[in-house]
Amino acid sequence: MNLRRLGAALLLTGLALVGTAAPAFAHAELISSDPAAGASLPTAPTQVVLTFSEPVGLAATPITVTGPDGVTWNVAQVNAAGAVVTAVVEPTGPAGEYVLGYRVVSDDGDEVGADLRFTLAAAATPSTTSAAPTTTTAPTTPPPATSSAPAASTASEEGDGGGVPVSVWIIGAVVLAGAGAFAATRLGRTKKAE
Repeated sequence: MNLRRLGAALLLTGLALVGTAAPAFAHAELISSDPAAGASLPTAPTQVVLTFSEPVGLAATPITVTGPDGVTWNVAQVNAAGAVVTAVVEPTGPAGEYVLGYRVVSDDGDEVGADLRFTLAAAATPSTTSAAPTTTTAPTTPPPATSSAPAASTASEEGDGGGVPVSVWIIGAVVLAGAGAFAATRLGRTKKAE
């Protein structure tokens, strides 16, 4: 009988832990991008649009675009409105592979970033007018967080962005399971004594 109670206590403890731990691991994930990762474009885009799984804020340098010649595009008017980040870009550079890097701030305050690669079939030429770089965040998004973590450098790979290490959750689960087992055992002994 004690083994059944112990098993039930451990099962309930495990379910409670899994139910409360899952939201702590959630970070904003990129759902779609324009230009899309891996896309081959006939002409250079004049705007970047990123859509995330939750509302995001902007990091210090939210969007960068770097060409095969190492030249970066001028990025202006970066806006975060809920889960959508838009930026006006001024393309320049030869045909080839370009890297679109992004850094945003998740709802929990952690920075998330990655690099997306796309290809231009023709050289990008800058327009004759140039906009001054501006960055705005809608009032409903969290304030930007500062982080010394380097930006992700692999293609289409989500950054870790920090958060609580998995080892903390594992230790917590072991302690909680032990406490549940101890309580179930003590409860079983108390009832037998009566």
